[in-house]
Amino acid sequence: MVKNKHIVQIFKELSKFSERVITFNSPVNESLIFKFEKENDILLPEEYKQLLSISNGLNLMGDEIFGLYDIENTYDLFEAYRFEHFDVIRPMPKYLIPFSPDGGGGFYCFDTRIYTNKGFSNQIVFWSTGYIYTDVDLPEITHNSMCDFIQECFIEWTLEDYDYNGNER
Repeated sequence: MVKNKHIVQIFKELSKFSERVITFNSPVNESLIFKFEKENDILLPEEYKQLLSISNGLNLMGDEIFGLYDIENTYDLFEAYRFEHFDVIRPMPKYLIPFSPDGGGGFYCFDTRIYTNKGFSNQIVFWSTGYIYTDVDLPEITHNSMCDFIQECFIEWTLEDYDYNGNER
């Protein structure tokens, strides 16, 4: 799989963080990506697949992007998708894929309905579990790509309060 130059740049920036504050995982076996897509009859965005080919999810000072089949933590993309679509009072629509929790019950999600002439868009939306969405009032688009999301929510927000070693500013 050819790596998107933006993903490579994002991982270069993330690699500046001390191993004390960031956790990378081994790359995911590509067969797990196909398994998720087939089991859920849904396609994952290319940027996310490329992220998984470098690290099966990541954690920066408690902020998390889910990987697939996380053996150490039982809550991964498979479990989050299943739970948020089938086990809650107000389930997410099938086309949303929750990939990053906000720590308050909401999720940043891929909206797989958004399609362009280049394939599925990488736009990120925010799903608030306590809000009742309608056909007119949809989840808010927060970022134009996964790289934009990681740059702002992981790198910039962390560096506002901490340095690359996790020391408070």
